[in-house]
Amino acid sequence: MTLRRIAVAAPIAIGLVLIALGFLLPGGERLIRENLPLETHVTVLAPGDDGTILAATQAGEIWRFDGAGWEQEDAGLEGRLVLAMRGEPSRRAVGTATGLLSTTGLAPPPGNPRVSDVLETEAGLLAATPQGLWVHADDTWHRPLSGVPLYRLAEQGREGRVHLHAATIGEGVYSASIETLLSPWAANSRGLPDGVKALCFAVTEGGMLLLGTDRGLYRQSVPGETWEALAQFPRERRVLALYLAPPEGRGLQRLWIGTDDGLSALDLAETREGLSVASPLRSFDALWEAPETGVSWILPVAGDGLMVSAGAVYRLSAVRYPGWYRFVLAGILLLLVGGWLWLGFNPEPARDG
Repeated sequence: MTLRRIAVAAPIAIGLVLIALGFLLPGGERLIRENLPLETHVTVLAPGDDGTILAATQAGEIWRFDGAGWEQEDAGLEGRLVLAMRGEPSRRAVGTATGLLSTTGLAPPPGNPRVSDVLETEAGLLAATPQGLWVHADDTWHRPLSGVPLYRLAEQGREGRVHLHAATIGEGVYSASIETLLSPWAANSRGLPDGVKALCFAVTEGGMLLLGTDRGLYRQSVPGETWEALAQFPRERRVLALYLAPPEGRGLQRLWIGTDDGLSALDLAETREGLSVASPLRSFDALWEAPETGVSWILPVAGDGLMVSAGAVYRLSAVRYPGWYRFVLAGILLLLVGGWLWLGFNPEPARDG
């Protein structure tokens, strides 16, 4: 092959390789925005029927995502700001900034307080408010915890027993067994920083309780024991949301973490002796623009993936390598150079007159 042919073939060959490389490079998981038809702040994400996702907005609307698009629901909220929704509002109580709503005819707690979370248990309905805890049982409202600003509620099954937990703003955690639900709840904050804001819970496959706070992530092996900071997670970061995926092939549970900085994940290995972190902390960026706020809700999507809210709604999806198009553009440029060289080495023969 002559040097001229090599000079022409080299950029063309390299260009073709770069184009193929751009399309074949392994990508990663990124947050892709799933725009609502109306741009408004999302306050709550909740699981709907048949694998759908429900999104409550600051304007008091409910939207349903079926995997293809959003459709507005007539939930009868009358424009109320939704703060807590555990499922279909047609069958479950909804917590709002102006009280509790229920389609079953259940009257709200006395004084109709702001409800930041709701939890339905076999022993009764729990409502978290800034003034404490209300429990509806035996056809009446009880107040086992008062004067404590509650934020989130959780139910934990551990060694055949059921425990209930309330996260507070500035006073750690309060807990009770389901048998003592209506009795005064006990403080359960040993090992937590003073004045900590408890913001979210998760429960492992083996029943261990995880707590997200404004000062990091904590775990508790047995209800009432000392809380321990979870290794590999910075204590200065605020944890707004937790979701623990079921164990996969290696027996690891993936803990998805929502913070002011976005979405992160840790793989956890759980044994009878305890819980250990099995991977470095991973972060997942948005594909284009950064989220408007921190990640405050995390839900699994039917089939595969996650849906999160961070002001807007985002879906975690696999995408191409972030710089794939640069390889393609460089390849196209080299093809053009090769074509120009080919024309230069093979000029058109002059035509007779």
